[in-house]
Amino acid sequence: IDITSSMASNRIEDLDKIIHRLGEKELELLDISSVVVVDQARRVMGHTDQTRYGSIMNDPFAKRATRADESLIQRGTYFDKDLLWVSMPVVSGFKNKRGLRWGTIIAGMGLERVNKKILNLAIEGLVIMILTIAVSAVIASTVLHRQLVRPVRLLADSAKDFASGKMDSRVTIEGRNELSLLGFVFNDMASRIQVHTLSLEDKIRERTVQLQDSNNQLTDANIRLEELATTDALTELFNFRYFKEYLALEVRRSQRLNFATSLLMLDVDHFKNYNDTHGHPAGDDVLAQLAAVLQETIRNTDVACRYGGEEFVVILLDTTKEQAKFVAEKIRSNIESTKFEGEEKQPNGVLTVSMGLATFPDDASTDDELIEEADRALYRAKRTGRNKLSC
Repeated sequence: IDITSSMASNRIEDLDKIIHRLGEKELELLDISSVVVVDQARRVMGHTDQTRYGSIMNDPFAKRATRADESLIQRGTYFDKDLLWVSMPVVSGFKNKRGLRWGTIIAGMGLERVNKKILNLAIEGLVIMILTIAVSAVIASTVLHRQLVRPVRLLADSAKDFASGKMDSRVTIEGRNELSLLGFVFNDMASRIQVHTLSLEDKIRERTVQLQDSNNQLTDANIRLEELATTDALTELFNFRYFKEYLALEVRRSQRLNFATSLLMLDVDHFKNYNDTHGHPAGDDVLAQLAAVLQETIRNTDVACRYGGEEFVVILLDTTKEQAKFVAEKIRSNIESTKFEGEEKQPNGVLTVSMGLATFPDDASTDDELIEEADRALYRAKRTGRNKLSC
């Protein structure tokens, strides 16, 4: 509002109109309680209170305001109301030139509305600050998640997978910060461990194969040793040791399950005559050939053994005496019909065997008794004509 020309011409009525217009349109909005226009002598040229026209303002703020070249602000009272006094010098002149000081405008504004306005501004500022902090926090959280949390989680997941046996697990490296360096270190460590582990696994597999081969060789050797320990070298039948152990086992089983086991004992007739005539090597050949005929004749469940010298035994499992007689006769007949080298010089011109038969539990209650009974029966067969079975 231009009041300079009115002050310069001392047109009080114009100043009055200006202040009146301020009172109608602007004072309520600004909560301005008082507006005063004074000249350099602090004489009131215009006032919202028309009774004050022409008076001299002697309060300290008015004195300082008329002497100051800039606006002043001071808190004060007016009719027991807290006001904020504001002054502004009125100067006429050209732009950017020091002009003539005509007077001063002094206005008093209610502190309640000013404080409220300040509070609103403070609240607005606080809201803006909170929003700024929130946005900054979101941005920081995003950056933190991308730069720190996500790489750490990826590293942890890769380490977990690696520890669970996924040797090819690696972490994806992004950026060139400390975490990226940690990722490089982890990947390098994982690669080294993987190479070492694969190499170790290859060595273990190689050693396992070698160990299995060694075990197989040991097993074969053990089997061979067991065969050597239980097999007769000449006839390839089970030997006397095996016969004794197996017969005892089968007799106990017969006792437990209540079934019969028969024992057949064989002796080559006039074998001393054969050895004296053809020599012991030829006699060994006859024993081996006879063992082969015996093995081919008996059943799969029967067990043939060399008892010693020219004597053989056959354990007939789950076989009664009548059933054993049938098997014995078949054995005797097959041996008699087999062509042996030089048998024509034997008595009767053929090589034959005598046999004795005993059955558990009919003839014996133990394995040793069963052997004794079969042996007695064998000698009865030899005494009564040979080439026959005796029970």
